[in-house]
Amino acid sequence: MPVYEYRCQKCRKRFTKLLGIAERDNPQPCPACGAAESKRLVSRVARLRSEDQMLDDLADSMEFAGDLDDPRTMRRFMREMSAAMDEDPHEMEEIFEEELASESSSGGEQDLD
Repeated sequence: MPVYEYRCQKCRKRFTKLLGIAERDNPQPCPACGAAESKRLVSRVARLRSEDQMLDDLADSMEFAGDLDDPRTMRRFMREMSAAMDEDPHEMEEIFEEELASESSSGGEQDLD
């Protein structure tokens, strides 16, 4: 059975329902307010991607990200990467902050060789 999205016309909440095709056009009761005044929405299509495809998409987006030496740009990119990899964004943020702190305390750039 497909999942359909609806919006309550009374409280404007958005909700999903698992319904048969014959029932999809009937107004569905809102789980938030109970009103049976809902309208079916057009849903976005989800595309399943492999981890390699997600990393390729992120690498492509880095070309247009801006200044890669800018901490704000890298922080945004790391958030996007952690979301794409389904990892905790706070953990990546902590790692990023630790790296910035160690660079500041050492007086500049670190040699990666």
